[in-house]
This record gives sequence, C-alpha cells and structure tokens, in this order.
Amino acid sequence: MALIADAPAPTPTAARALSLLRDSTASQIGYTTAALLAIGLLISIATTPDPLWWHLHFSRLGTFAVFSGYMFNATIVLTGVGVVVFAAGLRREMRRHAGTALLTNRRAATVVPLLVALLGIHLSFVGIIPVSTNEFLHDRASTGAVLAFIVILATSRWMLRGMHRAIGRASRRVGLGLIATVAPYIAGFINLAAFELIVFAQVFYWLLLFARTIGRPADEPSRLPVGRIGSMHRTVVVAPRLSVEHVPAHADATARPGVRRAPRPGQSMRPRRRMLRAAAVRQPEPEHAGASKSRS
Repeated sequence: MALIADAPAPTPTAARALSLLRDSTASQIGYTTAALLAIGLLISIATTPDPLWWHLHFSRLGTFAVFSGYMFNATIVLTGVGVVVFAAGLRREMRRHAGTALLTNRRAATVVPLLVALLGIHLSFVGIIPVSTNEFLHDRASTGAVLAFIVILATSRWMLRGMHRAIGRASRRVGLGLIATVAPYIAGFINLAAFELIVFAQVFYWLLLFARTIGRPADEPSRLPVGRIGSMHRTVVVAPRLSVEHVPAHADATARPGVRRAPRPGQSMRPRRRMLRAAAVRQPEPEHAGASKSRS
C-alpha cells in the first residue's frame, strides 16, 4: 500500500489518453487500429530500399536496418497492441448483452475477446521478432494469429448465438474466402505476400463488422405505411345480385306460367298463310259477280 501511495500520479496526457480509451467504443478502436496498419505499411512500402520485396512476403519489409524496416516492425507491434485494446473494448460491450436475447451465451463475453487478444499478441511478436532474426519464431507468431482467428470463426455459431444475422453471413463468407485463398497459394498462383494481404484483409473486415454488430437487434420486416389515398370519401352501394335462371328454348311454355316462348319464323308464317287463303275463298270471282247482276 505504501508503494502504491508513493507511486507518481499519471500525467495529464496519460490520464486524458486513458479517459479517451474508456469513452471510445470497440468499433472506434478497431477502425483506428486498421488505419494505423494501413498508413504504416504504405510508408514502409514507399521508403523500402528493395522495390521487389513483394516477390517474397510482407515480412521482407522489416528485414532492413533502415527507416522502412523500423517503420514496418513498429507498425506491426502497435497494431498488435491496438488489437489487444480492441479486445478489451469488445469484452466491455459484450458483457452488457451477455445472457440476453442479443447474446445468449454468457461465456462468449470472455472467450471471444480472449481469442482476439491472443491474435493481437501473436501479431505483436511478428514485429518484435523479424524474419531475419529468428525465422522459426516469426513464422510461429504469424501462424498463431491466423489460428486464433480460425478458432473464432469455427466457434461463432455457438458462441455468438443470438447476434444479428449479418455476423453469421460474414462468418460464412470469410470462412469460404480463407479456403478459396489457400488453394491458389498452394498451387503457386499467388505468392506469400498476396496470401498475407488477402487473409489479414478478411480478418480485419470480420472484426470491424463484429464490433459494429454487438447489441444490434434483428431487422424487423418492413411494414407499408397506412394512409388514405385521395381526399374524397365515396360511398359505393352494392345491389344484391339477382338470380337469373336460364330457360331453354325447347322447354314447354306451360311448365312455367307467365313465360311465353318466342315463336319460330316458320311457325309465325303459317297462320298468315291460312288467313290469306280464307280471305281469297270468301271473295266472289268477277264472272259470278256479273251473272248475279244480270239476273237482277
């Protein structure tokens, strides 16, 4: 206790930095770490004395005892530290939702950040131990970082149950992407530098998406807004449907009283002919008319 009491108080700059880290979200820390890695690599690539470094691997940039080599190794070490701080932010945010519908597995708030921290520690050793110093330890450090991420992907289906479906889709895409990257590397279509670039791009893509997905509820199906169309109200009166019965033409007219069957053309001409014949019989012929006058 005496040693703690006698310890110097943190400087205002350090206290401000700690306060900034506490107030920052895991997503903000992750994006800052990714930007630091990209800027450091670009500076190292632009200042390297070997323009053909990409024929081998990215670790080639850290083998020169010049500014580009120091810049590369320092960038990798600081990126690993940033990933560890990012893991602490993940644990802080995941503990808020552990055991709820957004993250049903309580152990996920401890296991996943621990694996992310191991990834960052291995990545730091990649910069601390350049490939020109000890190639065996350098390769083990880079392999350990990749294995830690593979374990995260392999256990995401159980550990991250309840999270937004976007993280599940991203896990499947990244897993297939890693498998699709190994095949051309083994076949010799791409070198180690391209393989490292593709793998770490997918790793940071998944980590940043995961940080943005924590606490995000599932998307609800969109509903159409209920509104009136037009400004006038119209009243429509619907009359009851009348039952219309079909009467066949050959049906008997006596079957339904009050219904008269339409006559056929041939049947309507016969009465007319009969009437004309009767009228012609009743009229006297002209000869008979003259004989009757002479008799009188």
